[in-house]
Amino acid sequence: MSMLALLSLPAVASLEGLTFITEEYPPYNYRQDDRLEGISVELLERIFRETDTARSREDILYYPWARGYDTALSEPGTVLFSTTRTEQREPLFQWVGPIATDRVTLIARRDSDIRLDDIADVIAGGYRIAVIREDIGAQRLQEAGVPDSQVHAAISNVSALRMLERGRVDLWAYSEDVAFWLMHEENLPTTDYVPALTISESDLYYALNPRTDPALVAEMQEALNRLREGGVLSEILGGTIAFNTEEYPPYNYEDENGRITGTSTELLRAALEAAELDADFRLLPWARAYTEAQLRERHCVYSTTRTPEREELFTWIGPLISSTWAAFALADADIDADSLEDLQELQVGSFREDAVGHYAASQGVPIVVASAERENIGRLRAGLIDAWVTGEETAWLLAEEAGLSLRRLFAFNEVDLYLACHPSVPDQFVTRLQAALDRALAEAEAP
Repeated sequence: MSMLALLSLPAVASLEGLTFITEEYPPYNYRQDDRLEGISVELLERIFRETDTARSREDILYYPWARGYDTALSEPGTVLFSTTRTEQREPLFQWVGPIATDRVTLIARRDSDIRLDDIADVIAGGYRIAVIREDIGAQRLQEAGVPDSQVHAAISNVSALRMLERGRVDLWAYSEDVAFWLMHEENLPTTDYVPALTISESDLYYALNPRTDPALVAEMQEALNRLREGGVLSEILGGTIAFNTEEYPPYNYEDENGRITGTSTELLRAALEAAELDADFRLLPWARAYTEAQLRERHCVYSTTRTPEREELFTWIGPLISSTWAAFALADADIDADSLEDLQELQVGSFREDAVGHYAASQGVPIVVASAERENIGRLRAGLIDAWVTGEETAWLLAEEAGLSLRRLFAFNEVDLYLACHPSVPDQFVTRLQAALDRALAEAEAP
């Protein structure tokens, strides 16, 4: 910036001299019961405190987007948020951020099993796509050459979500975080939907009028940097949540260094990092891990089978992984069984609160309950149980570890395993983790 331009800047002594403007864009900024809420609002209040600025959310103006945008362009000392930083907008503002990454994705119903590698797959599949007029999702589809016949304009984001829910469209092009937040608001399970393809990825910022004093811009940016380094975004999004699990390899277990690991664990760690969220991983006996997540606020448990009996007890995030349930006996046991019915005259092992054992018991199988899954290895070897019902991968791993020869009798179910959370876990935590988890799974499946 030239010296002449600097001399022409209005003198603003502190951030208190700035005008802050926002709009309706949940979960970043929105109005609820006449009070401004959202990630960007919370973060701005932290910036105020960090810079000893005597301002709060009550001092933020709430405008329609077009009015706020025009004001920030024309009036020095104005700050508009949350604003997508694009190449076209770059010279129009000074920028403080990033606040968060806003991904516009094509969202599908999970049961549609739609797989997309690029926009060419969208066009070739003839998929019907809901959009909001003039929204960035609609613009990106137009730029990519998606035919107008595939694009269906909705009058609102709620309308677009309902179109997807009811099968009137196959996909919805919209901001991922906003879409999942809206699902929560509309009481739709976020696990029923999945981001199928990212079509735009941009960072959200506080956009300041170009004639705003650069010293104030730098002060805001430095305060934001300190806050982010201190983990404040994780705190705003719900703080640290307890993630309880058990010894159940290969999904979750403790390694030789005492670190909790496993396929489910590492998937959750990656999703937490991507979403800038924190969790405290704890290895407990399964019955305790499950009970704490059911009864204690801000607790979750994994890897958990989602059953009709458990459905209303938790908020569900996932699926994390798929598991095959099977029945096992010692390799040399004189047992011939092809179904659960064939086990009804035998002693069959499981462990407390395990979904596999509960299911087998519901089918008339007499279950001998252990306190932990590993105990069933010793019980089989000692002849205390005739057979064992559990997850197939877990059975083979535990048997190999113990030097025990097993024989699989039959498989009887295929289930998905989830993170099950107490309903007190904040919605913003749930929606961000679900979206990050879906992205991690999509990347893992990509060729």
